[in-house]
Amino acid sequence: MSANNNGFKDMADYMGNLAKVDPVQLSMESLQDAANFYTKKLIPMIPKSLLKKDHMADQVKVEVQDDRVTVSFEGTAFYWRFAENGTVNQRGQHFASGTFEQNKTEIENLMTKKIIDLWKG
Repeated sequence: MSANNNGFKDMADYMGNLAKVDPVQLSMESLQDAANFYTKKLIPMIPKSLLKKDHMADQVKVEVQDDRVTVSFEGTAFYWRFAENGTVNQRGQHFASGTFEQNKTEIENLMTKKIIDLWKG
């Protein structure tokens, strides 16, 4: 019987493998997957403009910057909040927050799945 059969070597090997993974890259990939999923669910919910202008649904994009991932509206960034929250003359449609609330658990699962899978081994 081996004297080193106490589990510490196995755990040291496991922790050594975890240390080789770049946590920033792993979390950025998870965030990007979640943002792409949210965008896919959001686009059908965005109201269409009756005017012959650029529609918000055509300008949704996922941006990956140094340490964050954002979902934004390119040219209509100033105007989307009026449709979302409403104005004095317009009722709020809550398409962005409603889409997030409906898909919150799936988004959270996508954000944590790779990290949990890494910890499971």
